[in-house]
Amino acid sequence: MTGWQGRRVKRGIVAAAGMLALAGALSGCTEGQSAAPAAVDVKPVRVATVTLEPATETVRYPAVIRPRVEADVGFRVGGKVIARLVEVGTRVEPGMALAKIDPTDLQLQIKAAEAQLASARSDSANARSDFARYSSLRQGEWTTRQEYDRRKTTLDKAEAHVREVEAQLRVLTNSSRYATLVADEAGVVTATLVEPGQVVAQGQTALRVARLGAVEAVANIPEQQLGGLPKRALSVELWSQPGTPIAGTLRELSPSADPDTRTYQAKIALADPPPGVQLGMTATVTARLDHGGMVARLPISALTQRDQKPAVWVLPASADTLELRPVAVAAYAGDLAIVANGLKEGERVVTAGVHKLDAGQKVRVWTEPTR
Repeated sequence: MTGWQGRRVKRGIVAAAGMLALAGALSGCTEGQSAAPAAVDVKPVRVATVTLEPATETVRYPAVIRPRVEADVGFRVGGKVIARLVEVGTRVEPGMALAKIDPTDLQLQIKAAEAQLASARSDSANARSDFARYSSLRQGEWTTRQEYDRRKTTLDKAEAHVREVEAQLRVLTNSSRYATLVADEAGVVTATLVEPGQVVAQGQTALRVARLGAVEAVANIPEQQLGGLPKRALSVELWSQPGTPIAGTLRELSPSADPDTRTYQAKIALADPPPGVQLGMTATVTARLDHGGMVARLPISALTQRDQKPAVWVLPASADTLELRPVAVAAYAGDLAIVANGLKEGERVVTAGVHKLDAGQKVRVWTEPTR
């Protein structure tokens, strides 16, 4: 074998040995990869802890404190106002003078009626004397029956006229007292509608007086919540006294809607209002309806379906796999679902991405990173 042929054989042997070494290395890598365990897909989930509470439906309405009785008062006779003795906010007592009108014309009418009464009494006295004379003549047959009856009729008319004028005089005397407007009940003046110098008609409203003692909360109720209001337990909480509910009862519910707001006015009588209650205060009326049992409030995003029925994904406390559990939804309140049964106190429920989960899937609780 020549020298160049020996070198060629030597290079071939080296190349073959390199190929065998590379094949062994590749075979070792393949065996190592097949022996490594496959990675498990663990999904992060957001959960909420179930808190059971009484199945009570609560609705709240803004309200205003108003008097139960608020009367428009005015003079029972017409005339010119000469004095207004109260202002808005004045506390009044029974018999207290509120305003006065000029009594001059009324006094003149009384004097005229007194003069008419004196004349009527004189006519009645003359008629009585004439009747007495003709009665004596009739007994002696010195006059006719017709003349006797005529004198009797004249006497009756004269006496009736006296009674008529006396009644007119009493009316005018009362009218003179009506020239001073007085309070009938204890209350507070809420509006003044007349001023001195103003001429008012009989019965025209002069003042508005709210009676003390009985107050109520007035709220506007939407149409869709109108039917169940009488069945609910009502309470009133003043904005100036938060955390102090006052028991109330539905006293009146308007039969027709307000033309502007399309709501119905409800008046809630306060059972035992505290001393600090003032007219015009802002309050909140709370209407509760107890359905019985316990419920849980969950975000609507926690709901999914199982056999076309509502269900939620529950994450047991001692496991990291999910359980799809059917539940009963009693109602919806905004973005919350009221779950009536199917859950227990303290259980964890997935509240996001529920439609991308599978039963038995391993998950971990996602916590929001701190900033």
